[in-house]
Amino acid sequence: MPDGRTFCYGMVREGYSSFRCGRLPEGAPTPGLLFTHRGDSDRVTSEDDLDEVRNVSFVIAEGGPQRFDHVKRSKGMGVVHQAVARFPSGRMVTFLTFDYPEHGWELDPEAEICRSDRAVCFPSEPVPY
Repeated sequence: MPDGRTFCYGMVREGYSSFRCGRLPEGAPTPGLLFTHRGDSDRVTSEDDLDEVRNVSFVIAEGGPQRFDHVKRSKGMGVVHQAVARFPSGRMVTFLTFDYPEHGWELDPEAEICRSDRAVCFPSEPVPY
């Protein structure tokens, strides 16, 4: 990578995968977060499987290794998966993914995902924040 703000990531889910590169924003989208991505479909869709399609959101949070989880979960939201990376500089970040139905679901406006110490929280809604 050309610098410390450029990164690439890949997501592999069932019958679909995606790969992206980008730069971390100069300012965090919310305190404790470095990057958020709204979500990609977990498969190529057709009219026959719309009810089964899930979107997967991706978040990079500052620090580690504390656990993130739903504080209040909208119906149909999947579990939070995470992995912590420690870079040679000593910096740690946590990579998070969570999924939700692509069609036919209702968001609870109070639903959020938080680090176990509650120092970092963000809405679990699938929109850029």
